[in-house]
Amino acid sequence: MCIRDRSIGIHDGKPDEFALSGKSYAEVPKNFPYSSAVYNFGESSPDDIPFVIPGPDDGWAGAVKGTVLIRFRLDGLPDRHKKSDMMTLSVNLVETHPSHIPELEIRLNGYKVQKMVPGGRNSAYLDDFKPAAKNLSLKVSLPLEALKDGENELCIRSVAGSWLVLDNISLDSPVPVRALRPEPGLSFMETASLPALVKGDSGLMHPVRFMIANAGGQTEAEWHYGNDRRGGTVSLAPGINILELDIPEGYADKKVRFTFTTANFQSSADVFIREPEDLTVYLVQHTHTDIGYTKPQTEILTEHLRYIDYAVEYCEATENYPDDSRFRWTCEASWAVREWLKIRPESQVRKFLHYVKEGRIEVTAMFFNMSEISGENNYRAFLRPVSEFHSLGIPVVTAMQNDVCGIAWCLADYLPDLGVKYMTIGSNSHRSDIPFDCPTLYRWESPSGKSLLAYRSDHYNTGNAWGIHSGDLNSVENGLFAYVDDIRSHGYPFPLVAVQYSGYFTDNSPPCLEESELIREWNGKYEYPKLRSATMGEFMAGIEKNHAAELPVWKAAYPDWWTDGFGSAARETAASRTTQSDIGAAEGMFSMSVMSGHDQIPGLSGETGRIYENLLFYDEHTFGAAESIRDPLCENSQVQWAEKGSYVWEALKSTKMLGEAAAGMFYDDLYRGKKPTVTFFNPCGWERSGLVKFYADYEMIPADRDFALVDENGDRLRCQPLNSRSEGRYYAVWAENIPSFGYKTYEIELLGGLQTPDIRKMPEDGIIENDWYKIGFDPSRGSILSLYDKELSRELADTAAVWNIGDFIYESLEGDRAQMEAKRFDTYSRHTLENVRCEGVAEGAVYNTISFVGESQGCDTSDGVRIEVRMYNHEKLLEFCYSAVRLPETDPAGIYVAFPFSLESSDHYFDVPGGVVRHAGNQIPRSSAAWNTVQNFAGVRNSSCQILVSTGQIPLFMMGELLNDPYRPDHRIDNGHIYSWVMNNYWTTNFRASQEGELNWSYLITSEAGDRDSDAMRFGIGNRTPMPVRVMPPAPADNGRSRERSFLHTEADNIVMISAHPSEVYDNSVVCNFREMDGRETELVILDSSGNAIPFEIVNICEEPAEGQKDGTMDRPTTDRHVKMDPDVKMNRHVNLDRHVNLDRSIKLQPYQNVFVRLHSAVKD
Repeated sequence: MCIRDRSIGIHDGKPDEFALSGKSYAEVPKNFPYSSAVYNFGESSPDDIPFVIPGPDDGWAGAVKGTVLIRFRLDGLPDRHKKSDMMTLSVNLVETHPSHIPELEIRLNGYKVQKMVPGGRNSAYLDDFKPAAKNLSLKVSLPLEALKDGENELCIRSVAGSWLVLDNISLDSPVPVRALRPEPGLSFMETASLPALVKGDSGLMHPVRFMIANAGGQTEAEWHYGNDRRGGTVSLAPGINILELDIPEGYADKKVRFTFTTANFQSSADVFIREPEDLTVYLVQHTHTDIGYTKPQTEILTEHLRYIDYAVEYCEATENYPDDSRFRWTCEASWAVREWLKIRPESQVRKFLHYVKEGRIEVTAMFFNMSEISGENNYRAFLRPVSEFHSLGIPVVTAMQNDVCGIAWCLADYLPDLGVKYMTIGSNSHRSDIPFDCPTLYRWESPSGKSLLAYRSDHYNTGNAWGIHSGDLNSVENGLFAYVDDIRSHGYPFPLVAVQYSGYFTDNSPPCLEESELIREWNGKYEYPKLRSATMGEFMAGIEKNHAAELPVWKAAYPDWWTDGFGSAARETAASRTTQSDIGAAEGMFSMSVMSGHDQIPGLSGETGRIYENLLFYDEHTFGAAESIRDPLCENSQVQWAEKGSYVWEALKSTKMLGEAAAGMFYDDLYRGKKPTVTFFNPCGWERSGLVKFYADYEMIPADRDFALVDENGDRLRCQPLNSRSEGRYYAVWAENIPSFGYKTYEIELLGGLQTPDIRKMPEDGIIENDWYKIGFDPSRGSILSLYDKELSRELADTAAVWNIGDFIYESLEGDRAQMEAKRFDTYSRHTLENVRCEGVAEGAVYNTISFVGESQGCDTSDGVRIEVRMYNHEKLLEFCYSAVRLPETDPAGIYVAFPFSLESSDHYFDVPGGVVRHAGNQIPRSSAAWNTVQNFAGVRNSSCQILVSTGQIPLFMMGELLNDPYRPDHRIDNGHIYSWVMNNYWTTNFRASQEGELNWSYLITSEAGDRDSDAMRFGIGNRTPMPVRVMPPAPADNGRSRERSFLHTEADNIVMISAHPSEVYDNSVVCNFREMDGRETELVILDSSGNAIPFEIVNICEEPAEGQKDGTMDRPTTDRHVKMDPDVKMNRHVNLDRHVNLDRSIKLQPYQNVFVRLHSAVKD
């Protein structure tokens, strides 16, 4: 403090002169009561103040409001000053927590003000002592008039947020101020009435807390309250004293004076006595399931099974506790429960089931905590354990998502049909915003109107932030009462609230009994508020019973903030998306084989389940080690990434084999003749055309020989050669009008001449065009200046935008990785390609291609960044293809591709699992809108037309703008711009620090009249779903098989088939997922190739009967239905629907019991 050129500490960017600098921060609460300090001017030194001042968010310090009290005396007030004169308090800092930014209360005698300090840059400073921030300083103006003759107090108190590390403190005055050493006395650093009633010998009492600084020696003090009523005697040690004094019930809403009298002095303080909170805090213990992060995945997975054993034993150990404090456990992830049930002895399983039935252990629905990367088909495997639990009589009513700030919208549709009623999210604000201002209960609706009672709770370790795992009642009191004040100030209305915690303050924590002891101790002391050991379902049931009618309804998606981290492994993420599409295509082909009457290959369901689970393990939210960014080459980082990446590559490898098995099912079904044949399979539920890349040996198509693919009517497909190998060549073919959910076979007809090579020429005036588009290029950037739609008669490019359509953009954060952790984005640079050259236009039978090569920062320059823009000749379609070799770069940097479209009065739309989202529209407030995870398409539309973009590899998009104040609440953008976020390494933990090597990716773009979701969805799904190809050699003779076949279709154009797969429950059955897309009530009729209606029954995603749904009518707009169809072994014979709906399809199995059941008479003997 600088009064007459003196300060506390040296302003040198270091905390060295303060106490415990360089030592563990855990030493601070051990050496400083309440992590606070008193500094007496002229007597104390900086070593009397700890180097770090914690805040209420710091559970390690007991959730206290760390305080520095500076005492000094003035012998008269300064002369020659004006009332308007202001002093400047400077609190200079070395580092502060970047996301839980501290807020300080500054009090100079009777003057008080609150200020937020600047956010720091290194959240790990207390561990590594490496400051990343510069020039952190809080300057506060204090009126000179606030000084008084005699004793003065300047109090600096952290009232919100987390820690700060001191550099120095100074107070500068515009006129000389002569400060003197203060006299001994008592100072009130804090006075607080707690909103509680404690149990006393003579009845209920109001507790009042005092933090008193005694600037004298050890002394006794009598205290009185109210009208001089004697309270008792307290002993005050030198320094800081923490007192809790109780006065009889009846003073609520009154100001009460407390007076402390010692032999030498007397001090008084007025305290407003608060109403007690008639509140029950439901404390929900669980372990947060990270598949890795704290330890390698192989170690973590086994630990979660062991934790269930502990939970069972702790239930037994607390049988005789009061009910509120008995141990209860919520199983966050269904995966661990399923695996545990498989391998535990029957006696242990019986104990587990006993405590499940008793409500002491709750089993929840989520496989584990999922990102929004995962495709919709994956949720079948994700939710399969729920059906398995049902067979054991285990109720599943809650879905619990933690850490991830978002959740797939399809779950609001799927979960209610599985008997799940509640959904909770324990949000983590790290690099994300959190919806709503406090814990919030609401009805979360799917597009079809199904709903879950939802709870946006606070962080899943909120109880640990109070220190509940330490068993320290005082720490929990600090945290809990501050928490209650906070949620009440933000309008939380209910008399019960759920707070989550783990046995220890870490992810993947084992359970602990300490908390049950603490709950018993608390309830022994307090009448109000109460604590209760609870499951999450118990809390939600209490809300449902007493407050369901009070809850708002949100029919909105909940986009995930954290999927941006998947951009740190663009190649593996692209492989995940490709594999999701490929396995869906393979399952579609297996479904066709079922409808052809073929028996399925043994173990098919198990193999597809294994692939889906590998995809789930890649798509779940834990990506790597906690130290993956700060120490990417350490063994833990390397091992965890190797294990994480292995999931997706194993899934991809197995899916390729599965696709081969699916095609092999049709070996005897396909047309064969004396010429080689090519068969195209269409796994989608509508007739479609698309680009197919296939490979043919030179035995089928001799090298460079001209050929044609000819159908039975003599019609030919357009083909053009691609790259070749020594034994064969790849070809691009435009496969036209392939039947809905079927196939079509073409003969390879060899022609007399050689293939005509692509003609390459330079574009005239930088323009190329076809029947639909006229494109003007910027050859200096390798991108599109003008995109004119001839059919719609409009310019689709925003010619005034900073970026062009197709621009490759490199972004650097200039080393400032911490800015997004601090919820800001202000340090960056962006660059387009340099040294671009055009390689001309190549004309082909299927499409014409203009190619560019340029150079970019962060990418290898030997091959450059390659861009191809393909203009299709016979379809209104453009394709943008990119190839870049990324150089390893641990400094934060990203790559985008720009699509700044122009469409007046337009909105941005994209699809997520379960529905279509209008950007910054039908999504939960403050869910992710700065970037979004797209499944099949993104687009801009108005009432007359839409522009659509689809990519099979890259899931991240930004709507309207690149990163720009990403955490602001309102992200509505008045333009038609779309940006693809290809890759980044912007995280500070968990995700990859860098990536390297070649990446190839592409986008399809079209524009059309109309604004229908169904058209957009078909375009997106059609782009992502491959059309598998089967090339067959000549046969000795024509086998007479049909050259084309459709197994099913629907005539309602607003109903889209999302997926199809063979039943996992019944032989010779197929399950399809249909969705009405356009908000029109419509009858769903599923037709075979002869136009006959195929009988079906309604099931849920796990193939359990859907209660109350007996027909196929889409009785609500935008409805999602899973339909199980049972064709007889011959295509045109069908099993009567009535013979199925009454079947008993539920049997209660005892643990480890194994049975086989036959459900349908259609099964072949």
